[in-house]
Amino acid sequence: MPVEKKSESKVLDRAKVELTMDDKSGKISRKEAIAAVAQEMGTAVENVALIRMEGESGTTRIRGKFYVYGSAASKKNVHPSYLDERSLSKEEREKLKQERKKAKAPAPAAEAKK
Repeated sequence: MPVEKKSESKVLDRAKVELTMDDKSGKISRKEAIAAVAQEMGTAVENVALIRMEGESGTTRIRGKFYVYGSAASKKNVHPSYLDERSLSKEEREKLKQERKKAKAPAPAAEAKK
């Protein structure tokens, strides 16, 4: 996986990385792509965020755009959480949805005073 483009942002503590993965179209999941980029860049999986994966027409090549953060804390502060939710499995997404529903529902209030 050769890195085609890399630009760093010192303010946001991240690097934008664009790369091409050959023979991976339809064979690699988002989690696997994040793990591969983390290994390639020599960082923890928690510090890598997938922005976009696009297949190239007529080939089995995938172009990926990722953010590689300096730390998990800087990723949590800057990176939109909905992008991380895309890489979750169907079961994990459903579990997260149920947890949010429980948190949003008000706790049973005391009976109304009369």
